[in-house]
Amino acid sequence: VAPLALPSHSRIYPGHEMVGEVIEAGAAVTDFSVGDRVTRWGRANDCRARGRKDLCPACRRGHRVLCQIASEPMEYQPIGGGFGDSFITPAATLLPVPDNLTDEQAIFIEPGAVAIHAAWRRPAKTGERVLVLGCGTIGFLLIQTIRALQPDCRITALAQFPWQAELARRCGADHTFLVSDDGYAETAALTGAKRYEGRLGNKMLLGGFDAVFDAVGIAPTLNNALRWTRAGGTVVLVGVNLHRMKLDVTPVWYQEVDLLGAVGHDVVDWEGETLSTFELAMRWMQEGKLNIEDLLTHRFPLSDYRQAFAAAVDKQKYRSVKVAFEL
Repeated sequence: VAPLALPSHSRIYPGHEMVGEVIEAGAAVTDFSVGDRVTRWGRANDCRARGRKDLCPACRRGHRVLCQIASEPMEYQPIGGGFGDSFITPAATLLPVPDNLTDEQAIFIEPGAVAIHAAWRRPAKTGERVLVLGCGTIGFLLIQTIRALQPDCRITALAQFPWQAELARRCGADHTFLVSDDGYAETAALTGAKRYEGRLGNKMLLGGFDAVFDAVGIAPTLNNALRWTRAGGTVVLVGVNLHRMKLDVTPVWYQEVDLLGAVGHDVVDWEGETLSTFELAMRWMQEGKLNIEDLLTHRFPLSDYRQAFAAAVDKQKYRSVKVAFEL
């Protein structure tokens, strides 16, 4: 796949979506002090993390995930990640966590920022029908974000298990259906689309959802997303699958369906302010627009990492959404 053509770090440290406390700061650090509670936005290889004054266009705009020099050699490498009790990172990768956000809320700042950026890629309009494919951490936050941006749209969520569908409704979805259901029939019933079936089980709809957000990103979900979207509608690819996929992209041509990508976080305009989606995620948690109460389902000490991974992988058995380490 394309990203694998790029140079990478010599080491990769697992663990992100974290909150911690500053225990030591370099002499040149002025924005943070020992004892500050912080979260890290993710990567540490963009222009600002490198201390560059001449920023690339993406970093200048604030969309640091798209930094054009991110794959260039670095003088110093970040050390450590969320699966340890400490790590070293440039101060420019950190954001202060407000005192009125709990640690439990703070670990959702990064996925909240991702969901906000994804929803901003194709904001829902009044009366539109929107589908969210995938009910994991991002999917549940995306449902809440779409609802916050546009209270008067109709949101449907596709879930793997009935308990996920129930939680999706609590997050703001109007309708749900399961992967075991006939998605073409469900889409036709919900949107008024007309269903056609050709030879060898080939199916197509005329009509469909105005916008589909694929938070899974595998071949079956993306193929369905393109076929369940109305002519002139939009599919936003949010989930990641770093493997080659076999896709039928003819809906992009035949139905003029727009296919957009959404990676990481961004900077957006909200109520007269320009904010990073990290800042907006924190604000919306404070205001109750993003509710994570039901999303942190499991906590483990780092020593129980095997059980933690088992819980994260087997969602049917453990009913897991967000699995966190307590250090």
